Amino acid sequence: MHHLRYSWRRLLGVGPVLGLAFALASHAQSVSKEQGRATFQRTCSPCHIISRITSHRLSHAGWENVVDNMISRGAKATPHEQEQIVGYLTANFGIGTPTLENAASEEQSAESGEASVPAKRLPVPALADSQIARAKQLIKSNDCLSCHRMDGQGSFAGPYLGDAGANSSAGQIRASLVSPSAELAPQNRLVRLVTHDGNAVVGKLLNQDGFTVQLIDAPGHLLSFQKADLREFTIITVNPMPSYANKLAPQDLSLLVKYLGTLRGASQQ
Repeated sequence: MHHLRYSWRRLLGVGPVLGLAFALASHAQSVSKEQGRATFQRTCSPCHIISRITSHRLSHAGWENVVDNMISRGAKATPHEQEQIVGYLTANFGIGTPTLENAASEEQSAESGEASVPAKRLPVPALADSQIARAKQLIKSNDCLSCHRMDGQGSFAGPYLGDAGANSSAGQIRASLVSPSAELAPQNRLVRLVTHDGNAVVGKLLNQDGFTVQLIDAPGHLLSFQKADLREFTIITVNPMPSYANKLAPQDLSLLVKYLGTLRGASQQ
């Protein structure tokens, strides 16, 4: 009996210790997440749109490749900071984590100092296999992949279509098809470079500093140039996207809007 009382005293004494340990572990995880988010924002936001990054779902190795590629193009981060970024992205935007309507809301709230609000996932429109096949046929027949990319095919020149539904509402998708803006959004602008020996190249700007500029051309080649070797550096702001208001039948236009709305970035570029 004395032994049982002694055991209960030990358990009662251990309880608060365990509670404190769990609390400290939870706090450590929270601090680690905050540090990872801060490092991610500081390193990536100068050149990239946060929502574009967080709309993807990659494995730990996949995020490592992304960060390594970013560092190779001039991003500044210590090895420890790279580990923080990869860890944060894998934990919060890894394979199997939900693709949210405002996947970047947490990052944006942290930047503005506002309390984050749990994001709500938009319902994915239900389409029959025949409708999906028809929508893909419309994309192919209208040569959309000459500028855009999805399912591992197409051009890197224009915005990626594989996460259209994660970043835009149905109304926004319809507007971009019917009445595209006259100017390209900054994140979608192309640059035209001409070297001193007359070679010209057009591509999407990825990164630049005082000495070099990196871009990706339409076929997906990563290119780097010394600014001293360039005689022309032109940012292209005119949007080449045509209006499909009179090019698609109303039912086809509606179907294409619905299909693009189902694309939430599950596949990689």
